[in-house]
Amino acid sequence: MGVVQIGHELAVLIVEDQPFIAADLEEVARELGATLVGSAAHLATALALLETAHWDAVMLDLHLANGVLAYPLAERLRNRRIPFAFLTAADDEIEPAYRGVRVLRKPFGEAELEECLRALIAQVPQPAVAQQAA
Repeated sequence: MGVVQIGHELAVLIVEDQPFIAADLEEVARELGATLVGSAAHLATALALLETAHWDAVMLDLHLANGVLAYPLAERLRNRRIPFAFLTAADDEIEPAYRGVRVLRKPFGEAELEECLRALIAQVPQPAVAQQAA
């Protein structure tokens, strides 16, 4: 896939406990123009990153290490109006309160990943990186 810039700087948080998937997500986010990419494999780390930095969009694995579900983070993202998508192999397990959230079904290809990130980015009013610089 070639570099396809989206036009402004972005801060994207990747919450994924599988290192190879996380690395692919980070690579595509950077190709789409993300200048700040954070990564967390555990819910506690992701929650801490949410409190210490501003994020434009979040890719959120529904099932994290040790069977932990990502709903506490999803609730905070929703309250802060930060666009996010669930990553999961079993989208039929998503709680009814989150049925309208975008889902990237595993396994996914680069085209699906790029389309999902572009959809999230399109929901960003003003990138967090630009807000932090101001």
